[in-house]
This record gives sequence, C-alpha cells and structure tokens, in this order.
Amino acid sequence: MGKLWVGEKAIRNEPAALGSVAAREVVEDDGRVVLDNLVGGNRTTRDRLIPYCLFTDPELAHVGLTESEARAKGAPYRIARMPMAMVLRTHTLSQTRGFMKALIGADDRLVGFTAFGAEASELMAVAQTAMLAGLPYMVLRDAIWTHPTAAEGLLGLFANPPSPAR
Repeated sequence: MGKLWVGEKAIRNEPAALGSVAAREVVEDDGRVVLDNLVGGNRTTRDRLIPYCLFTDPELAHVGLTESEARAKGAPYRIARMPMAMVLRTHTLSQTRGFMKALIGADDRLVGFTAFGAEASELMAVAQTAMLAGLPYMVLRDAIWTHPTAAEGLLGLFANPPSPAR
C-alpha cells in the first residue's frame, strides 16, 4: 500500500507536514482539500487566510497580515484603529478594555485585522469574511448593523478615512 503525503495540493510524492498550524480548523480544511483533489478537483492550501483566536479574557483575534508582515513585504497599507470602549456592545457587557485595528491595502481592501477585547473573535470573523470576498472596507463601514452588537463597532472603526498608506 502506498503512502499519502500532504502538501499544498494535499497529495504529493514527498513528505510534508499536514499544515503549518495544528489547529483543528486547518486540519479540517486540509481534509476538504484532500477529498476534493481525490475526486478530480484542483484545490490548494496555498495562500489560505488562516485566522486565530485566543479565548482569553479579553479575547485576542487576528486574521491576515500584521503590521510587521506588511512592512516586511513592502506592501502599502493604511491603519484604522479604535479602542473597544467605543463599541457600544462592550458597555452592555461591562468589558470595555482593548482595541480594534485594521490594515487596509492601497485598493481599500482589508489585508489584516486584529481585535483585543470582548467578542474579538466575532469581529475577526466579520473581517475575515470581507477579506475572503475581496470587499473594500467601505462595505463594512456602510452596512446596517444590529444594535448593540460588536459588529456595529466596525462603523466607528471605519467611519473616518484611515491614516495614509505607509
């Protein structure tokens, strides 16, 4: 019986690790890639947008590039920042500490998002969805959000034009 090695297309002839992160979500996606490719698909694990969350108190959530990574790539970006105390939902939870920060590329699309505070994981999921869809940040800014939710805080984060590209 042959061996199945997993790589970016999920099936290779040489050994490779099953994803660079051992998170359950990454392993599940590796499985979807393997299954699709076994039936003739052409999926890859390259350039996946892998989020992470630390379910601490408060939560820390991130997806996409960090500021350091964007700088190292030489990619132009702008920053939108806001303290979590500006998010009305954090007041209803009595958990106002923390911040949100978004990196916005020259094309107005999100390239990175970090939140540290109450419901940071939920905010990150919204940002990740926008990133996967290639939406400009203005779509999140102009959306009608339920009140009071953490996502409503994105209105404030993107209300003013972010600082100039770096």
